[in-house]
Amino acid sequence: MGGRITRLVEPMRELCVLFLGVASLLPAATTTHVQTFTPQTIHFLGAADYSDEDLANAAGLKVGESYTASDLTRRAQQLLDTGLFDKIGYKFDGTQLTYTVKMSARGLPIEVENLPVESGGIDGRLRSQIPLYRGTVPPSGTLLEDVRLQMEEMLAAENVHAHVAAEVVQDPATHNATAVKFRIDSNPVRIGTLKLEGVSDFLRPELERAATLSEVPFDTGQSAAEIERNILAVYASHGFAAAEVHAVRYGYPVTDVGVIRVPYKVTVKEGRSYRLGTVKLAQDLPIDPAELDNLMAERTSFMPESGFLQYLVSQLEMRLKGQGCANCRVTLVPQIDESKGVVNYTVGADLTGGFHPGTGNPQVAGDGLQSLVKR
Repeated sequence: MGGRITRLVEPMRELCVLFLGVASLLPAATTTHVQTFTPQTIHFLGAADYSDEDLANAAGLKVGESYTASDLTRRAQQLLDTGLFDKIGYKFDGTQLTYTVKMSARGLPIEVENLPVESGGIDGRLRSQIPLYRGTVPPSGTLLEDVRLQMEEMLAAENVHAHVAAEVVQDPATHNATAVKFRIDSNPVRIGTLKLEGVSDFLRPELERAATLSEVPFDTGQSAAEIERNILAVYASHGFAAAEVHAVRYGYPVTDVGVIRVPYKVTVKEGRSYRLGTVKLAQDLPIDPAELDNLMAERTSFMPESGFLQYLVSQLEMRLKGQGCANCRVTLVPQIDESKGVVNYTVGADLTGGFHPGTGNPQVAGDGLQSLVKR
């Protein structure tokens, strides 16, 4: 026991998106294969965000236990395998075992696509269950696998037993890795039934006919807002411009014939009905005002007249898609005149999906709750 040992363990980077660590041992001192080293303290340099205890546990090292040089190299490789480090060197001075590490710059934020878990609590759950997780993950390695398995455990707590895949997301222009996306790939995940509360009797049949939504993909972060947005569109089509809609997860997901369905409760405050007033374009919208004027001339053929709004939105989206904005979504921002019982609208659009003039194909958007299918 005793003596001094110094070793360097460094991974080789493969020429691909996922970097794989391959250990090579560069000896700085020669020891016999039977010599052992018993550290009284274990210290790590170069990883300020991690405690000595966290890293020692991750490497399987304990104070007071004896290790051979091969043991210490394997422990260093165990740390490299997490994907957090580019280089690890270590030395033993007779009492203290010191690891010097170089952190990898390849940590990526996580994205969650279709996991029916509460997205706001994912980060906290990962931090509490995985000591080395600090908000990002490497594109490969055991830490990434630990996060993936923890996602599956979160699903099991929601009565969902499915395989979660981890995929590196690349920027389409630079092809640089930008995130790691976690998604269920073993089963389709869809929006389930909607439990409607606060809906008037005359509207309930219309909403309930479309409430199965059996083919609507579920998105962890977007489905609630998508449901709210489209139900609001139905209310707007009946003149309820001040309606408030709130959608929340309701109960456990249900697996039916291999399809995971996520139910929601939808609470509505309808407010009063308003007559349709004027409609104008936002200044930055790439639509000729004359086209809007031509569409507005058709409003009198709709009964109730407010039902014209669904037609107007679909026609404007068709025009934008024809100009190359394939994933655009038109929105109507209401301005209510309570004294006159009139609602006026400003037409805007989300063009974040990319706008490329002349490259699109015209597509007509669906009406009512049918437009819950992601455009």
